[in-house]
Amino acid sequence: MLRTLIIDDDPIVSFLQHKIVSKSGLDSDPRVFKKPEEALCFLREDLEDEGRYLIMLDINMPSMNGWKFLEELEKLEAKYQCHVVMVTSSIDRKDKRQAANNDLVVDFIEKPVSARHCAKLKGISVLADYFQEN
Repeated sequence: MLRTLIIDDDPIVSFLQHKIVSKSGLDSDPRVFKKPEEALCFLREDLEDEGRYLIMLDINMPSMNGWKFLEELEKLEAKYQCHVVMVTSSIDRKDKRQAANNDLVVDFIEKPVSARHCAKLKGISVLADYFQEN
């Protein structure tokens, strides 16, 4: 099973992403974290052995930015259970290049997330098996 973690400090963005993710069939009950540190704590302590995670990660957050989160995620054994989608308002090509060069990042989406984006995620090769109908 693929569980979705939404990491964004903006409560309105998080609320909208939660609605879109659940209605699109990515995850009926995505978990929302306003602070990246809390998401890291969850991944360290509560990660299921067989669980896989789609992390929808904002880049620009006050306490820890998305790049620092990725650095910390790289240190965890759980990193191999995580697929990260950078979800950001950044249009900086440097951010896109940096995301493309990170093995954990499977996509880069400019806000706002739409149902079309969620449908596209279901077709990404490393994620597609989670959405195959039996």
